[in-house]
Amino acid sequence: MVTEHMPHVRSVTMGVWVWSGTRFEPSEKPGIAHFLEHAVFKGTEKRNAYQIAQSIESLGGYLNAFTGRELNCYFARVMDSHLPVAVDVIGDLLQSSKFDPREIEKEKMVVIEEIHGLEDNPEDLVSELYANLIWQPHPLSRPILGNAPSVSSFTRSHLVAYLEDRYRNDRTYVIAAGSVDHDALVDLVRDQYDFPGDGPDVDADAQVDSRDLDSRGLDSRGLDSRAGNRRVLSKDIAQAHLCLGGIALPYGHPSKYTLFLLNAILGGGMTSRLFQKIREEAGLAYSIYSDLDFYRDTGQICISAGVDPSDAQRTIDLIRRELRVLCEQPVPEDELRDTRSQLTGSLYLSLEESGSVMNRLARAEIYDNTYSSVDETVRKLEEVTTSDIAELAETVFTPENTYLAAVGPVSEDDVAL
Repeated sequence: MVTEHMPHVRSVTMGVWVWSGTRFEPSEKPGIAHFLEHAVFKGTEKRNAYQIAQSIESLGGYLNAFTGRELNCYFARVMDSHLPVAVDVIGDLLQSSKFDPREIEKEKMVVIEEIHGLEDNPEDLVSELYANLIWQPHPLSRPILGNAPSVSSFTRSHLVAYLEDRYRNDRTYVIAAGSVDHDALVDLVRDQYDFPGDGPDVDADAQVDSRDLDSRGLDSRGLDSRAGNRRVLSKDIAQAHLCLGGIALPYGHPSKYTLFLLNAILGGGMTSRLFQKIREEAGLAYSIYSDLDFYRDTGQICISAGVDPSDAQRTIDLIRRELRVLCEQPVPEDELRDTRSQLTGSLYLSLEESGSVMNRLARAEIYDNTYSSVDETVRKLEEVTTSDIAELAETVFTPENTYLAAVGPVSEDDVAL
């Protein structure tokens, strides 16, 4: 359990985080981590689905959950006086869900429609295609939502077995930020939460094969820029949606702060290089940005853009040109200073929102087993030099670590690396 008291706020955001994401699913049951997240909201021994929602919303609060590739999170934001209710409701979901077979059948239809919605959303679809491309055949490559045949096959016994396997004391974290008293929350959780005992060490689960990783956490399988580094899904839509990038760093890597700055310089806002070159100068895209994902033993960087199909290859070429510039020419000191200032401002502004603080606390505890203040993060950013950025860029943006996914009215003949 980790908490951070935030003076001058009346809200609390509390999350229960579990090592239970996509990479830990049985290979024959893709999507079960996400489906379980849905199913627990369908009724417990004390509350039906409506009463679960009403218990928090009637207080003016917010209750939700999400599934990632490594973690599930169930969270609520409430007034400080209502924190006991949030503790009770989330604990009820995770310990006393009934998994009524009739409700499971109805929720299958809901999740399958969610899958169809992703398939109709090219921005989401190209992101899943990209993840599948760069991580294949590791479990990280699986779609978070699963697929319709798999979801249709889930039964109550499957959900109970997965819950009992993953939702254990040593894989569960209670994190809260806001107007919260640590000792009082510990007492509430101690009285109400009783997960099964410790299971196998989480570090033994679904490791990325160490033979595939060099000392930087980068994949070194040596794939060249052939079809294995490219995936195209032809769809009759207006735009070509692109994801271009590669495998990057795990959460705990010491060069993480360099990567934060590199990513911000490249595609972190309207002053970023890609926004200026691709949108402002070339007029090729309305939206273009780069983003990072961190996992416990690896990570990824992805540049995303939606463009006219006839401009897809030109956009790819311009992006790759900017990547080469980042590798070959030191970032000017004034650009580095401004980017630091941008990230620093965003970090300090995030301290005003209890949900952002809760998320930062959770990831530091779960991935690093430590507490890192925003002041410490800012100090780490201040230590990054222009040569650090160039060195990391040369490491990340190599031809063998460059991958491309595209969705839209294009074929493999239309786009190349």
